Amino acid sequence: MERLDVQLTTLQQDFERYKASVSGSVAGLEPETVLVIVIAGSVNEFRQAVEAIGLEWMGEWDIDDIPPDEDFFERNTKGERTNKAIKGRMFLSLGNEAGMRELLSLWEKWRDNKTLPSGKTKWRDVFNQTVQIRRWGIEEALRETGMLDRWQDLLNPINPAEAIRFQIELFYRRSEDRRRQSERNVATLLQAAGGKTLGGFIDMPEIAFHAVKAELPAERIQQLLNDLESESHDTDIQLFKFHGVMYFRPTGQSLAVTEDGEGVDTEIAEGVVDLPPIAAILDGVPNVQHQALKGRLLLDDPDNLSAQYQPGDRKHGTAMASLVVHGEMADGQADPLPRLVYVLPIMQPDPHSMNRSEHVPDEVFFEDRIARAVRRMFEGEGAAPAQAPTICVINLSIGDPSRPFIHTPSPWARLLDWLSWKYRVLFCVSAGNYPEAIDIALSGTDYLALTDPKKVEHVLKCIQAQLSGRRILSPAEAINAITVGATHADNGGNYYQGQRTDLLPGAPLFSPAARLGHGFRRSVKPEILFPGGRQLYRTPVLDSQTVYQPDGGLAAPGQQVAWDSNQAGALSKTVHTRGTSNATALATRSAARIYEMLDALRGDHEDSIPQGLISVLIKALLVHGAKQDDDACEAIAAALKTRDNSRQFKEVMSRYLGYGAVQIERVLACTEQRGTVLGCGEIRENEIHEYRLPLPPGLSSSQEWRRMVVTLAWFSAVNPNHRNFREAKLEMSPANNWGTLPLKLARQDGDHNQVLRGTVQHEVLEGTDQIAAFQDGDSILLHIACKKDATARLDDAIPYGLAVTLEVAEGIQIPIYEQLRTRLQPQVAVSAVGGTP
Repeated sequence: MERLDVQLTTLQQDFERYKASVSGSVAGLEPETVLVIVIAGSVNEFRQAVEAIGLEWMGEWDIDDIPPDEDFFERNTKGERTNKAIKGRMFLSLGNEAGMRELLSLWEKWRDNKTLPSGKTKWRDVFNQTVQIRRWGIEEALRETGMLDRWQDLLNPINPAEAIRFQIELFYRRSEDRRRQSERNVATLLQAAGGKTLGGFIDMPEIAFHAVKAELPAERIQQLLNDLESESHDTDIQLFKFHGVMYFRPTGQSLAVTEDGEGVDTEIAEGVVDLPPIAAILDGVPNVQHQALKGRLLLDDPDNLSAQYQPGDRKHGTAMASLVVHGEMADGQADPLPRLVYVLPIMQPDPHSMNRSEHVPDEVFFEDRIARAVRRMFEGEGAAPAQAPTICVINLSIGDPSRPFIHTPSPWARLLDWLSWKYRVLFCVSAGNYPEAIDIALSGTDYLALTDPKKVEHVLKCIQAQLSGRRILSPAEAINAITVGATHADNGGNYYQGQRTDLLPGAPLFSPAARLGHGFRRSVKPEILFPGGRQLYRTPVLDSQTVYQPDGGLAAPGQQVAWDSNQAGALSKTVHTRGTSNATALATRSAARIYEMLDALRGDHEDSIPQGLISVLIKALLVHGAKQDDDACEAIAAALKTRDNSRQFKEVMSRYLGYGAVQIERVLACTEQRGTVLGCGEIRENEIHEYRLPLPPGLSSSQEWRRMVVTLAWFSAVNPNHRNFREAKLEMSPANNWGTLPLKLARQDGDHNQVLRGTVQHEVLEGTDQIAAFQDGDSILLHIACKKDATARLDDAIPYGLAVTLEVAEGIQIPIYEQLRTRLQPQVAVSAVGGTP
């Protein structure tokens, strides 16, 4: 209680100082402040309590990193106090002077054990659980976004009059009038500080995003930094204290950095395709005349960004297109897709960067370019009709290096989720690369003395120490998207090692240069891994040096890709590259191959898969081929499993491996011992859809190893104003529970709670125990249930895809595929229980 007394007194004093400082700075500006209330545990339906005292609800989110103290802590099973971080929630609300007075009045009543007024009793629970209450300010708006450090580094060599550009993100006000007033206030405060906006404000109500690009003279930024280092730790520049600003963020940063180099001439078979595209790429401009790409891309460049490029600039777009079209080449040999690939550029070279790396310019929003691009595909733009309405999957092999995921989805991620829902299209998104060094804390001699398994164990512990810096990059946290991580693998064979070191030798693990999960609400992110090339590190010159820098060279190992040469007319160059961008392109290619398989099935079974459900079924099948590698799991457990984390170790494992590396060939074709059954549909709130999987009679009384893999994927509407964000929660389960299945299977990969937090539920079950005898005609009953999550009710039906695979080991004389096929109708029957079909 004493702590809260101090905090509320400080809050009141801060507000009084702010009210005095803002007086006269902007005509008609009402002194308001955004309150931050951090609680331990949870309090439901707090929004009504906030609004009951005249505060405007601004949002809430879950947090899991509250440091324990003398008032709030957890106990272990022995009742002993632990140092484990506490889970809780953070509430944001905006209030004026009257709201502040009401809050203080409620606090005084509660402190003095008086009864709280009717309709406001929820504050009793809040005060009981409050860890911290403060004003939203410079700490959140500038320091936590890294802007203060960024400006400190940037300003040293800069002319005081030079313009410094940045992005201002505003709290999203429900009232349009208040949003327009915030815009006028920001413009006025910028002008008062000698700055200006770089264009109009962006206002996207579907994702609650309101922002503007702006600039200030360097001397004003320097003044801010000096002010914050002074004794008062305050500034007179009102822009940085304006209650309407949520964040200041960088703008114009590079999104795709590639190495310089020419590559080697490679003989590549040319070809022309004309089937309409299924896959799209949003990236930089590719070299459409390259031998690997000529006649295979449909380039749509409405902003004529191609004109910004010079020979050699089109490296990233060319490499990504090469991987989507051909996959990993082997000496120029590949298996190209049979369809065109649609490419719409969203990046352009930065003429001010040393190597003209590709970026989105200072005055342009990522969100606007992507929204326009996707709308142009499906609806058209201006007088232009829809340019690629057949698209099912969109590749996004870029991420924002200045915005690692923390707590809540970024505007970019929210946009992808909304677009995915609106157009029923799948995004494959890169988890992001970690380009920093790894300090192994061992001399070269000591490191080389270790066996390969011990090297891997040691380096995994070093990577674990970097986890806070390895968070996935926006927009990889998008819940409707499939986020792709990279394995430390390629098909390049042997290579010349030179002065380079493989820090994860021999282990089928994630790339040491990859970023790692989790996702929003600790969901599985990235969900899947694809090969990203073997990433080597430069061996330190001195034996005593322990820091290993990533090798960015263009020689093997890695994945052979088409490359844009600096020499005009050189159209057959290839190089070897690595990264999660590559892995994502391979995932998109696999999605396109899945489409061809589904299209062939539709030819055999007319109208069995409606066009509106193709993308979500591709999403399910893309994850369906994932399995955590046994050797990878063993290596991670040896390095990282402890007594403290053993009960949650499946969640730890998913942080590094997701649902696992995808074996796409297992998805594209069945074998005699392996059969896959597909389903799809649209489900409404409180409905249950039933699927019956016939039991192959060959398994009756069997003791043979068997595996069942079940994958459910869906596209959810999203609510950016709710802490849960995802409106629809689907869950697939047996009629009873997994442990009672007649096949006597046990869950293998994935924590049973974590797999329900996103929009893909992937279950891998195996067994070897004796199966009881069953009758031919018996089946497994699977239920798909739909519940509301971040909404009062679900207004729309939710599209979903389902895949179920049953298998025994190769060579076992049980014809699983044939026994499933003969016992299934052309479509798995679906019915609605407890709802309207």
